[in-house]
Amino acid sequence: MTLLRALRRTVDSFAVKLGILMVVFVSVPMILYDQFQEADRQQRALLLDSVQRQGNLVAQALVPLLSQFDAAAVPQVRQTIERMAQPDVSIKLLLRPTGGAATDAFFYIASVPTVPVDYLQEERAELIETGVLDRLADTCGGGRPLAVEYTNPNGRVEVLTSLTPIDAPMGCWVVITAHATDSIVGQSLARPYWQMPEVRFAGAVYLTLALVVLWLFTSIWRNIRGFAGVARRIRKDPGTERSFSDMNRVPELNDVAGAFDDMVRDLRGTAETMRRTAEENAHAFKTPIAVIAQSVEPLKRLIPEDDLRARRSVDLIERSVQRLDVLVNAARRIEETVADLLNPPRKALNLSALVEDIVDEYQENAHTIGDRRVVGRIDRNVMVRVGDDMIETVMQNLLDNALSFTRPGTEVTVSLTAVGGQAQVMVEDRGPGVQPGDLERIFERYVSIRDEGQRMSGAGNFGIGLWIVRRNVEAAGGRIRAENRKDGGLRMTVELPLSR
Repeated sequence: MTLLRALRRTVDSFAVKLGILMVVFVSVPMILYDQFQEADRQQRALLLDSVQRQGNLVAQALVPLLSQFDAAAVPQVRQTIERMAQPDVSIKLLLRPTGGAATDAFFYIASVPTVPVDYLQEERAELIETGVLDRLADTCGGGRPLAVEYTNPNGRVEVLTSLTPIDAPMGCWVVITAHATDSIVGQSLARPYWQMPEVRFAGAVYLTLALVVLWLFTSIWRNIRGFAGVARRIRKDPGTERSFSDMNRVPELNDVAGAFDDMVRDLRGTAETMRRTAEENAHAFKTPIAVIAQSVEPLKRLIPEDDLRARRSVDLIERSVQRLDVLVNAARRIEETVADLLNPPRKALNLSALVEDIVDEYQENAHTIGDRRVVGRIDRNVMVRVGDDMIETVMQNLLDNALSFTRPGTEVTVSLTAVGGQAQVMVEDRGPGVQPGDLERIFERYVSIRDEGQRMSGAGNFGIGLWIVRRNVEAAGGRIRAENRKDGGLRMTVELPLSR
């Protein structure tokens, strides 16, 4: 089930869909390229075969005349070639007399359309240089279709399309046909299929479609990333006026952006309401608690010394009132902490200065913590982005907890360093430590792992201090862990992201 859920999340991922789309846009042209190339090859083969047949027809029409060629047959040969010639097609007749073997032994006999003799000589040299006449065997055989592009002496590009040899008593005759590159046949043979106008137009349409689709995807992607950026800014600075609606650029997401803005406003309002309610409730409970505490004093004086039962009852009322007072304070702190989780205050804070002030305060009030010392080792100018009240509560709870466990005559060490993009605060005591199995439990609400002798007098130690510490640290984007020191005692390590 877990694997299926992970697979479903992967398939539903926007990035995966975009990746699949890009793969499709890249692979489809590659697949079509092979298909088009094969179709073009077959088309060229059919076209060359047709052109060769045309050359063969010209050659067959000339065979009777060339078999008994003499001076009187020259006009008839020319008339036959002119009759079979077509626009944009030139036909040339060459002769290699009997006894000649080299390619330079070929000479022009006729040409349609008519061209000057010098032109024919230059073209003959071009054909020899390009190796076209090398295709003829010594036996004057091997007629074949061609697709050789060359520039004639007039600077016009032509495509030699067929070469048909005729073996006659006078020698080896060769009929060569050529098409201009601006003709349909010439265009089809001289250019690769991907250079054809229709293919280029289709490619341009496909590329435009691909770019439009990718633009749509990337615009939505950027808008979603913009939502994430606004959420991060709101988390870093809840007082920011930046909203999702202001950032949104996609009209279809206006309702989503508005819903996010409403949710942020509701969370801020809920957090503020919880803070006010916590303060009002605490104030409402404090008044009757104070009245009860003040009323107990006269009762204590009126009770006779020998009435032990009455005195125990009054003492029980007194302790219960103290406990109730602590519970009210604890409830208020819990509600304020929950409100901070919903809308945590964030601002640039010099953590070094704050921790140093707290350490100095505990050092000045050393007489209230017995024969114990608080020692600070603090790096300068370590900056974080978090509410100072939240971190002050964290430090006070950690120090109070450490001092309540540490042995008289020892010290609690507070250190602050910047390590790998994190501000690291460590509070180390010299107490008994914690059982390994309880290192995580001490952060749970209402969990206080203490011996009776370690409990403070009165009604304290209800197991909410470290719970509040963890909630505040996590609300600030950090984490906290507890571990036993090798030489005895407990080490609390708080890591907070540095301000950027």
